[in-house]
Amino acid sequence: MVFGISNTPSIQPEQVEDCIENGHQLIDVREDDEWQAGHHLNANHIKMGEIPSNLDKFDKEKKYIIVCRSGGRSAKVTDFLVENEIDALNLTGGMKKFSQVSTNVKDSLGNTGQII
Repeated sequence: MVFGISNTPSIQPEQVEDCIENGHQLIDVREDDEWQAGHHLNANHIKMGEIPSNLDKFDKEKKYIIVCRSGGRSAKVTDFLVENEIDALNLTGGMKKFSQVSTNVKDSLGNTGQII
């Protein structure tokens, strides 16, 4: 970060569905209770604390979108992945903003998801 401006590569919530259709993989780094309450149907769940030990699961030929509740944790994960030569974008505003533009956010039972 230079002069309070983040250099983390990011994406706006309105762009995510198109990117998923074009091959980006959505990685949700929230905790289990957050995931169960509401997550995107096409997301993979790897908690933030488990990212370093799962780095080998990231394909350097693929593109990733990283999401958390509001964008803070996912920005840290995105920076870590980029430092490790993984093509990753942080979802600006996190699930709080994304759930306002996507109909694909569900809970573990398939009902409309809640962001906690």
